[in-house]
Amino acid sequence: MRTDDEQVADRLRWLDDEPAGPPRIDLPRAMREARRRRRNRRVAAAGLAALGVLAVAALPAALGGDGRAAPAPASSPSPSVPEPRPTGPWQGVCEAGLLPVPGDPRAAVTGGDPDGRWLVGRRAPQGQGRMDFGLLIWKGDGVREVELPGSMQELKDVNRAGLAVGSSSASPNERRAWAVRDGEVIGLPVVTSGGATAVNDAGRIVGYRNLVPGKPWNQRPVVWDSYRSQPVDLPLPGPQWEGAAIDIDEDGTILAVMSDGHPDKPPRAVVWRPGAVRPEVLPLPRVPGGKADRFLPLSLAGGWVTGTAERDTKVVPRNGIPSYPVRIDLRTGQAEVLKGVLWAGIGNGQGWLAGWVGDDVPGVITDTRSVKLPVPDGWRGGRQGSVNSFSDDARVLGGKLERDDQDVRPVRWTCR
Repeated sequence: MRTDDEQVADRLRWLDDEPAGPPRIDLPRAMREARRRRRNRRVAAAGLAALGVLAVAALPAALGGDGRAAPAPASSPSPSVPEPRPTGPWQGVCEAGLLPVPGDPRAAVTGGDPDGRWLVGRRAPQGQGRMDFGLLIWKGDGVREVELPGSMQELKDVNRAGLAVGSSSASPNERRAWAVRDGEVIGLPVVTSGGATAVNDAGRIVGYRNLVPGKPWNQRPVVWDSYRSQPVDLPLPGPQWEGAAIDIDEDGTILAVMSDGHPDKPPRAVVWRPGAVRPEVLPLPRVPGGKADRFLPLSLAGGWVTGTAERDTKVVPRNGIPSYPVRIDLRTGQAEVLKGVLWAGIGNGQGWLAGWVGDDVPGVITDTRSVKLPVPDGWRGGRQGSVNSFSDDARVLGGKLERDDQDVRPVRWTCR
């Protein structure tokens, strides 16, 4: 018999913020933990499990680094002109508004551009037991519906010109990478099993390809110079390293989550700088008590790698493992632990983080403070939710709020 937590995880799968292909964390376990902590708080039960970890397996040993440099950035298209924004220091005063959704209002934001003018998301699946998702692209207050072939469809990112990227499942163990431009759905060349996870303003796209049919966990990071270009394998740190590229900065620097193939080794942040022959494996940052056991990178923007770090993960205390928000300045190599607790989220070009903060609510963690985000006027649910889009100026955020386990609304926060 399935456990209650497994049933909850099934009901929540459409809300997963990670790609359905190579997950950065063990999503079912993370969702079970989130719901169990929420349920425990309601019934005053005790005990927590550890936050999920990256679920990846080793690549064949023959696939070592090939000595090629990461491709140089392509020329940048002309992005749309941004609307006027508030000026002056960020005050952390925010307002929340529900985004328009045609028909069934249940949906979630899954990504956005660095200015916050474009947001992408997906609907709740229609029909009992179905995993087909209608996709949404918002430009300001306008919304466009998009359909990708297959199932488990998701858009993960969009650039300032409105070019969105994502993936869908062609079969239970096969993913397909896509781009969406002006409403046109475009299959990315060659990769028949893999996905696209991020795009920058130059139109360069990163993601992963699956190496063995029917084994989606065997993956390698790739880059497309444009949505018309053939994918290029990124050189590996070593012969058995595997993982997926998850973000790309405006200068062409690429970020990936990778493992060296040993099941006892933690996931690592790996970066490719433009023109560099070899990738860099970032050191594990220091957190209160010593060096972190695990650092899970979430995003790369403005030269900042942002993510969460954990220590003493083999011994789970009663309150759960502290998850420290960390930013790493690629210009200096310095890592800094920000004040607050962050379980999942996204960073921006200032090295700030937004997401699911320590008490299960959406919030922002800057270099000096932590701010909880509000709910819209008239909202009848709680403040549980997450953030999946965070503009570089911290003025626009996109995410979701949950009334209960199956009732979710897409939200845009605007701040001054």
